[in-house]
Amino acid sequence: MVSESQLVKRFAELSTSQQSVETLSLFLMHHRRQSQTIVHIWAKELVSATSDRKIAFLYVANDVIQHDKRKGGEFVKDFLPMLASAVQHIVSQVDDENIHKTVKRIIQIWNERQIYQPDAIKLLKTSYENGVRLCLYIEFK
Repeated sequence: MVSESQLVKRFAELSTSQQSVETLSLFLMHHRRQSQTIVHIWAKELVSATSDRKIAFLYVANDVIQHDKRKGGEFVKDFLPMLASAVQHIVSQVDDENIHKTVKRIIQIWNERQIYQPDAIKLLKTSYENGVRLCLYIEFK
């Protein structure tokens, strides 16, 4: 059983490197029986992360979701309610076209691999567009 403080520590050490993402992903998959708790802490830590680290949280979610689809789907199901707000948050808080393209590509991959139903993909795309508009609005002010 993994504690909240252990999870917070692991998320604090997360970087955008492939090794960091894969290491944390494997750790989370090992504790998948606690997927609801893990996803809740993931969302909380994403919001408090610095803008240059936010995309790493989506990388981890993507890695976990894609591996979990073949193992039972707990994370696929538990991440879904958090993803729309996470996508909008990342895109609106990180003014970087490359990050925006990466977020859009991850959503496209989930669609192509049928990780989520079309209605969920549509919601994620709408959240992405809303985040872009919010980012532009913040930049304009």
